[in-house]
Amino acid sequence: MNWKDDPEIQAEIQRRGARGSLVRTVVIWMPLFLACALATLFFLADTATGGSHGGTWVLVMVLGVLSVLFGFQGIQAALDLRTAPREESGFVERRWARRDSLVMQTQYMRLGRNILRGEAGLLEHISEGDYVTVSFYPHSAVIVWVAKEQPPEGLAPPATRKRR
Repeated sequence: MNWKDDPEIQAEIQRRGARGSLVRTVVIWMPLFLACALATLFFLADTATGGSHGGTWVLVMVLGVLSVLFGFQGIQAALDLRTAPREESGFVERRWARRDSLVMQTQYMRLGRNILRGEAGLLEHISEGDYVTVSFYPHSAVIVWVAKEQPPEGLAPPATRKRR
C-alpha cells in the first residue's frame, strides 16, 4: 500500500495545508489592515484638527473602507488559528464553483446553514444530496477534510429546488 492511499496521512496533509492557508492569510492581510487602520486614525486626526499633512475626508473614507476589508480577511483567519476545526454532518444542499479571478476557481458547498469553501481535489467526489461529515474552520469557512458517508437510518435528503 502506498502512503498516498492512506486516509489518515491524507487527512493530516490536508489539515496542515488548511492551517498553512490560514497562516498565509494572516501574514498577508493583517499588516495591510494595521497599516490602513493606523493611517486612517492619523489622517482622521489630521483632518479633524485642520493639520497640514494633506489629509482629506475622501482619503479618510478610502482608508477606512480598505481597513475594514483587510481586517475582515485577517481577523477571521487569526480567530481560526486560535480554535480547533469544527466537525458537522449533514446533506450537501448545494455544490458549486466560482471563478474568483482569471486563474483561480474556488469550490463551495452548502451544508445546513454553512457555506464552506475548499479545494477542488477535496470536493471533486462530493455532489448535491450526498451525506457528508465535514471538518472546517468556523470563522473563515475553510474545509479541512470532508468524507462521504451513509446517512443515518430514516433520514432523507432535503428536497432541492429547481434552478432556472
